[in-house]
This record gives sequence, C-alpha cells and structure tokens, in this order.
Amino acid sequence: MRKKLMSILMISMLTLTSIVGCQKANVEGDESTKSKKEVTITDFRGKEITLNVPVDKVVCLLNSGLNDMYMLGCKDKVVGIDKWTYDTKDIYETTSKIDERVKDKSLPAVDGNIEKIVALEPDAVIVWSESEDIKALEEKGIKVIGVQVNNFEDVQKKLELIAQICGKEERAQEIIKYTNGKLDEINKSLSKVSDKDKLNGVFTWGPSDLDFAGNNSTGNTILEYSGLKNSASKVNEEHFVASMEDAVAWNPQSIVIWNNQDVTPDTYYNDSKWKGVDAVKNKKVMQIPTAFHNDLWTVKYINAINMIANTFYPDAMGNKDIDQDQKDMMKFLYGIEL
Repeated sequence: MRKKLMSILMISMLTLTSIVGCQKANVEGDESTKSKKEVTITDFRGKEITLNVPVDKVVCLLNSGLNDMYMLGCKDKVVGIDKWTYDTKDIYETTSKIDERVKDKSLPAVDGNIEKIVALEPDAVIVWSESEDIKALEEKGIKVIGVQVNNFEDVQKKLELIAQICGKEERAQEIIKYTNGKLDEINKSLSKVSDKDKLNGVFTWGPSDLDFAGNNSTGNTILEYSGLKNSASKVNEEHFVASMEDAVAWNPQSIVIWNNQDVTPDTYYNDSKWKGVDAVKNKKVMQIPTAFHNDLWTVKYINAINMIANTFYPDAMGNKDIDQDQKDMMKFLYGIEL
C-alpha cells in the first residue's frame, strides 16, 4: 500500500512539473512574441521603413555601423558585413578581438552580391545611402536602411537609429552621455587656452599632402573640437585639393593627418617646399595613428580629439595619459580590453 501511494505521488509530481514546464515555455514564447513591435523609422534618405523590432538578423555593409552594433551589444544579430573590414589590416586585426567570426572569416562579406545578401534572409540591411545596391535589394523585398554621416550629429543619429531597430535604446543613451561627458571635459581644459594662443591648422585626408578638409567637413569639426582654427575655413568643401601657393599663404601652425599610408609627418618634414611653413618649422605635424581607435564616423572621434588636443595643448590638457584614456574608452564601448 505504501509503495502504491509513493508511486501515485511520484506520478503526480512529474505530471505537475510537466504542466508547469509547458506553461513556462508558453509564457516565455508569448513574451518573446510580445517583445517585438512594428515600428516605422526614417533613414538618412528620408525614406520610411516599417520593421518588427527588435530585429534578429542584420547585414551591415558599413564598418562604422558594424562598430555601433558591437558597442550596443548586438553582435549576435550581425549575419553579414562589408569586405573592407577584412581587407583593412588595422580594422581586421582589432575587429577580430571583438568578433571571433571575423577572426576566422566565417562571417560572410557580402557587399555587392545581391543574391548572397538575400540568401541570408536579413530583417534589415544597413548600407551607405548612396550605395548602388539599394534599388536591387529593395526590389527583392529587403528592408534597407540608408546611412549618411556628414557631422557628429549624424554619428549620434546613426547610433540611435541602429539602437532602435535592435532594441538597445538605453545602451545608446549611455554611450551618448559618456561621449558628451568626455567632450565637456576636453572643452573645459581647452577653455584655459586664450583665443590668441590657439593655433591655426589644416586637416589632411590624403592621398596627397594638399588634400585638405574645408569648413563643411568632419575634418573641420575635429580641428575645432581640438582647439585648432581651420586655415582652410574659407573653402566650403568636405575634401579638396589646395594649391601650394594657398598652403604657404595660409601658413598653418599645425597639421593633423588622417590615418593613411600615403601621407605622414615626414612627408612634410622632408619636402623643401614646406620648410617655410610654421607647422613644419616648429615640428607641429601629427598623424592620427589608427583608424579603428579614432573612427570619425563613430563616437570614437572623441579619442582623436583627445589625442590632438593633448598633442598641441599639453599644459592646458594636464599632460594626460592618452594611452590609458584610450584603453578606458575601449573598455566602456566594447566591454573588453582593446
């Protein structure tokens, strides 16, 4: 009798556990379904796209957008990327530390291949607004989010847009608050430099020593945020080629070079035509060392600003340890040591 009672009790417990388990699974399933909602976003083209968010699968064909996704904690949603991430040594090596799929190249690079992109069945494709692939993708029924970054406001807008489709709005605001806080710190330090003591300078994009940033550009904003006055401010272009006569007439006191292999400080120091320019005479030419850590199309532009400001105004900036600042920034943004 006792054995029979125990058997009945065991069967009852197993049955109850099974029922509870089924109910829990159903509740979790319902919550998962309810967590998605239909939203309509407007991309940088002004086009409205309706999505069920948070999305599960994203093909990201611009590296800055890929980094936004990593910073937001959306790595697992990425199913396809751009070839440039693999082909650029600095970018590939550092990104490999964030995403093991990049390291072993198992994450497909699919830009320019419409059929491969469609085969990945993405919920959304993030691509530059001027991409020639947009029309073909949309004709295949793919939701495309066009992005264009012309200034730091666009950097924030891009981050918030990606955060919205991935369901990471709170994290985006954490990143924006952190970025603005760092900018405020730099600005407070630079306020110690009087206007008459601020250097004028040029921002060199390359591939030549005369490829400068005009006043309507990311390069101009970097100079201004770093406490420098753009010598080429009368030129209303993102990227233009100056004449040597203009460069000599402007006589920049500082030169900041974007990370590239074609132009380095020695390009200026070793060229006799630059020897009379103040920046060269006074050895005030610097190069932004890595594209990954100083990406001007993500919030990592604060690292470039910090580096430039410390290079030209070390006393005002307090002679900070910029290497440690960089490590701290990367840890906050990516959650790992880079």
